[in-house]
Amino acid sequence: SIISIRKMDPVIPYEEEDLPFISIFIPAHNEENTIEATVKSVCQSEYYKNEEPNFEVIVINDGSTDRTGEILAEIKKDLPQLKIVTRHPPRSGKGKGFVLNDALTLSQGEIIGVFDADTQIKTDYLMTIVQYLNGDIDGVQSRVKMFNRDENYLARMQHLEFASFGNTLIAKDNLGSTGFLGGNGQFVKKDAIINCGRWDGFAVTEDLNLAIKIILQGGKIRYCGECAVYQEAVTDWSAFFRQRVRWAIGNFETLFVYFPQILRAKISLLKKFNILEHISFYSFNLLIFFGFVVTIINAISWFIFHSPTIIRMEAPFLVGFLSVIAFFPGIILALSRDKPTIQELIKDIIKYYIYCF
Repeated sequence: SIISIRKMDPVIPYEEEDLPFISIFIPAHNEENTIEATVKSVCQSEYYKNEEPNFEVIVINDGSTDRTGEILAEIKKDLPQLKIVTRHPPRSGKGKGFVLNDALTLSQGEIIGVFDADTQIKTDYLMTIVQYLNGDIDGVQSRVKMFNRDENYLARMQHLEFASFGNTLIAKDNLGSTGFLGGNGQFVKKDAIINCGRWDGFAVTEDLNLAIKIILQGGKIRYCGECAVYQEAVTDWSAFFRQRVRWAIGNFETLFVYFPQILRAKISLLKKFNILEHISFYSFNLLIFFGFVVTIINAISWFIFHSPTIIRMEAPFLVGFLSVIAFFPGIILALSRDKPTIQELIKDIIKYYIYCF
């Protein structure tokens, strides 16, 4: 938390004549409600070279059965940067990694950016984030925010969660630790993607998979807190749990598949620890949840049977004390970036504490 306060290392900006051409990929499957706003938002980017747009937008319509294809065809007339790729069965619906690899073969950019189909960005986003790739940096992940964060409790908590996670990545960047790629707002040099074998079409979380492969080859990924992608938070609990189950499966999959390679990789011990710590996130969460369940069982036992414990878990009081106290500095800092009132700050801290359980 303390380290995340420190100003991040400055980037060395590109000279205007050296600005790299960017190819932006937007995978889309049945996205008729958001695809038009997303494409228009991206195409309005103020990223020019010699007074011409220095980027292309490739939307991959992956077997949509709604009006996604029709909408794209309509808006293409006014958007010269837009290219549309349509994948039909049986090729469609096989995984996001396959979709991105198809777009890669058609792209012209030196830099590849990936957005979800419900993304909004500001006009200076591309110009800001591309500077992080100048030099020996292979990839960069931008901050993620929720544009519908005030819709309900669940949406608001996801906004706070991503803000807190962003602070963690700022701290890691300040410590010289390599970052990781997310599914939305990732920008990677095309050569780095090709050299590490492209996206894994069979991976559940293809973004994490790509990041691990880049790092194992000695590459470096940074975090950009200066700009953000605004995405739509999941507002339904059943959809939310499906999303998190998929993320958890992807983390466990990456951990089991790459654990031996991480140990054998010719990278520093600190980088190995950093990778394992990151992809073991859900494993630690399972342990924490187990402790929470044991505590509840023992509490029920005490009320019903007047027995102090059913399951014994010996631990020093200091461990429990620090576990509670350590939660608050990070989330307070994350919340303070939005400049809330004291009342809003206290309410959000309590709500987020409950959400984490």
